[in-house]
Amino acid sequence: MTHLRQWMSLFLAILMLLSVTAVFASCGETNEEPVQTKDPSANSENDTAEEDHRFDNVNYQDREFRIYTSTNISSAGKGNSNFLIEGTGETEGGLVNDAVLERNIQVEELLGVELVFTQADLTYAEVAGDIRRYTQSGDDVFDLVINDIYAYAELIIEGNFRNVLDDECVFDFEREYWYKDYMEDLRLVDGYQYVLAGDYFIDILRDAHLLLLNKQIYMDHYNRSADELYDVVTNFEWTYDKMNEIISEKYSDKNLNGVKDKGDQYGFMEPEFWGGSIPFSVSGNPTFISRDEDGYPEVIVHEGDRANQLAAAMSNLFNNESASINLTIDGELLTAFTQDECLILGYQRLGSLENSILRQMEGDAAVLPYPMLFASDKKYTTSAHDTTEMGAILATSTDLAFISTVVEVLNRETAKILIPVYYKECLQVQCVDDEKAASMIDIIHDNFDNSFILAYNLPLGSVVLQSFAEAMQSKREFSAVYAGKNKSVNRALQSKIRLFEKKNNVG
Repeated sequence: MTHLRQWMSLFLAILMLLSVTAVFASCGETNEEPVQTKDPSANSENDTAEEDHRFDNVNYQDREFRIYTSTNISSAGKGNSNFLIEGTGETEGGLVNDAVLERNIQVEELLGVELVFTQADLTYAEVAGDIRRYTQSGDDVFDLVINDIYAYAELIIEGNFRNVLDDECVFDFEREYWYKDYMEDLRLVDGYQYVLAGDYFIDILRDAHLLLLNKQIYMDHYNRSADELYDVVTNFEWTYDKMNEIISEKYSDKNLNGVKDKGDQYGFMEPEFWGGSIPFSVSGNPTFISRDEDGYPEVIVHEGDRANQLAAAMSNLFNNESASINLTIDGELLTAFTQDECLILGYQRLGSLENSILRQMEGDAAVLPYPMLFASDKKYTTSAHDTTEMGAILATSTDLAFISTVVEVLNRETAKILIPVYYKECLQVQCVDDEKAASMIDIIHDNFDNSFILAYNLPLGSVVLQSFAEAMQSKREFSAVYAGKNKSVNRALQSKIRLFEKKNNVG
């Protein structure tokens, strides 16, 4: 995933050279003429890597490639990513829209296929049942499905998907447009992989959690530029304690009614304890699992004192006198932030930077990664939410060579055509307006980790992540909340692995 950093650096250099100041109204529309830059399709990994000629002579003679794609909105701030998968079908709808259209047409013409989409507007709780309906029918209905990792975990265990490491597949997961480490972290058994994560499955990228900081509130309280926090991050000083220090004593009874409620100004805002706790639990890196010499996972989060330290640090943030928790729902968070109701806003994703509410903000915002637990960690960790939408191949699909060829080229052409344009658009917003600010997105994007516990939290009884949320909210030690549960969690994990091996004919 390092190729994105190269593209971003190139675009920043071009933007600074041209003294770019334009801000787009949305990823699909502009308020003024777009800034002319170098053709993004020329900025691909193929400029520096071996050119891919594997599929030059492939022609499927207008064969349909059938994609089951999600249109459900899991986050009000980020929205859904299907406009970057299927596209809007409209021409001249903005640079990103046109790049999606170009990518889709390019893949169709290169391979002689027709991309056919079936939309599914289902909540994360409804997805598994719908996909089971197709696999249980025994019919070869779709070539590719794209939906929530939350639902995929149980579907994988039950044998609803094909192994993408099958010898029939022509995937090259060493290519930079694949998120190899991310996919491998999701495995239950070595040699068996069921989730597809790469540039085409762009919801992973858009779902990267981040924090937003209101620069004007910071200036008002500290009488200095909030840009200094970029150096705090790059110097590995951005910790839970540092964040707690910044948000403390920032409450103001803005509406003058003598009650802490909506409309006041807070140091930190989250929609709830549970959802808001997830990216902090991940960024604190408590070592959720280890793997034995055969690759089998075991939950070890209880070992050592780090989980207790993490839960205590999270409790300090969420129970801070200046924190607003449960007062503002997801759909109103960005509006509250732009109306100067909080200094730091959580529960946001990279895709939130596209939101017109944020783009129309009168003041300025800064983008920050989630903090480290300790400065000595020297590593930031990003989570993509458990409703992140990824790819998979149904167990009823038969032609893996055809499917893997098309998906491989979709990823390759996304990296060449769409990703550079998408990042260029995200760089041209108020909160990412210079090289230091853009480096924050580098840090956020380049440090995905702990995907296993997010994907398999539900099959393991939702115990691990829920224990962090409960400990934080109740101001108790994690070990006290989690006491006696680790054996049952690992029994559940081993049971799921045995079921997985049976249903997927492992061994």
